Amino acid sequence: MIDGPAAALVFGYLAAALAIGAAAGRRGRGGAVDFVAGERAFGPVVMYFVLGATVFSAYALLGTPQRVISKGSDAFYILAYGAIGFVPIFFFGARVRRIGARLGYVTQAELVGGRFASRFVTGVMGAATLVSFLPYMVIQLKGAGIVMQAVTGWSPVIGAGVVYAVVTVYVMIGGVRGVGWTNVVQGAAMLAVVWLLGLWIPHELFGGVAAMFDRVVAQAPAHLTLPGPPEAPTTALQYSSEVLVSALGFAMWPQIFMKCFTARSARLVQLSAALYPTFLLFLVPLVLLGYAALLLPGAPRDETVLLWLVSQPSLGGPEGWPAAFVAFAVLAASMSTGDALLHAGGSIAVRDVMIGGLGLALPEQAQTRWMRAVILAMGLVGLGLLALADRWSVVDLLLLAFAIPIQFVPPTLLGLYWRRASPRGARWGLGLGLGAVTGLFVASVAAPGLYAAVNPLGLQIGVIGAVVNTLALVGLSLRDDLMAKSHLARFEIS
Repeated sequence: MIDGPAAALVFGYLAAALAIGAAAGRRGRGGAVDFVAGERAFGPVVMYFVLGATVFSAYALLGTPQRVISKGSDAFYILAYGAIGFVPIFFFGARVRRIGARLGYVTQAELVGGRFASRFVTGVMGAATLVSFLPYMVIQLKGAGIVMQAVTGWSPVIGAGVVYAVVTVYVMIGGVRGVGWTNVVQGAAMLAVVWLLGLWIPHELFGGVAAMFDRVVAQAPAHLTLPGPPEAPTTALQYSSEVLVSALGFAMWPQIFMKCFTARSARLVQLSAALYPTFLLFLVPLVLLGYAALLLPGAPRDETVLLWLVSQPSLGGPEGWPAAFVAFAVLAASMSTGDALLHAGGSIAVRDVMIGGLGLALPEQAQTRWMRAVILAMGLVGLGLLALADRWSVVDLLLLAFAIPIQFVPPTLLGLYWRRASPRGARWGLGLGLGAVTGLFVASVAAPGLYAAVNPLGLQIGVIGAVVNTLALVGLSLRDDLMAKSHLARFEIS
């Protein structure tokens, strides 16, 4: 068990996050739009960190070193998709911000459903988003549970429950402002900690980064190139599909897409997208730490490898400052994504499912109350699912979570840029794409033989669903009449 400095740092950080998140929420005027979009007033610093810290979750700290040990250079895929993940937002984000401000939209499904004048599209996108959030929430809870177990000896479920009680409270009080300002602190702390450890540990153990890689070349060369180690190979096609599903899903994650509505201006959305790849520097030291663990005997092959590495006696043991810093960084990463998921989930459940999909008439105060209730419910459901998550690694959970938002790519991009995209095409495309993902996922769990026959190349199920989705949307739209020009003009489509 890690204790001493780590316990003081972790509990001190939880108290600070609660104070910052609650205080930030007092700056707004209140109401549903302020709770969801912060009155569209986020500046460049908050936008930079809210995007970066939201994206880089507990997966980054726990999953990247694990991926290096288990699959070698396959772990580089996160650098590949991260480098291009915000390219779509650079192009469509400014338009989304302008349309949202003009028409009052604060969620992705509101905008896409409005473009197609379809409550079905709004409601289905909202409901599907909530489903996709569950495995992603489990990743964050899993990360928090691992840290708290190491720090306190508590079970992962109890530890995660304590951490997310804090997160839930400051999200319920602070709304998107609470998420934004805690993300600034969390993002800056994560960058500083991982670079300090990523350079210091290879130097301490092997004499430097170059000397470490000389040993990797001599002892485990398969971990430096594809297909990787023979016990867990990754083909070029599998690697490419992982990058594709993640890159396309990246910009379509509703909790990220929604940040376009919070920016102070349309130009700031583009600036944030252009600056975002610099946040990928956060990942480089985590790759280095994975290779450092690979060279040590007895390294675990699961998500605990980073905590195991920094607890080595030669680095100060469980009570040393490296272990304390890693515990803090993993917790910050977990919370910086988890709070965005809880906030977006509450917002989407009310604005997209209840109002947009079901047509319920809710005044602003009632909307905010329902959002807070959903945030609390999501936290409790996530804790319940945490106990069932042992059969999947955080990497597998992440790829599963990405399979759903990638289905939003065709209706969003074609809806914003192709005037012929029709409501019927959007409805059928979305339904068939999500149906394909659901069927493939169920087959992979319940009938592996059938799944292998249907998907012999091992492509990510999100990619397959997106292809079905796009074909249906394009095919039906070409057969349908154009929507009214006056309607298309509202979405800047001439």
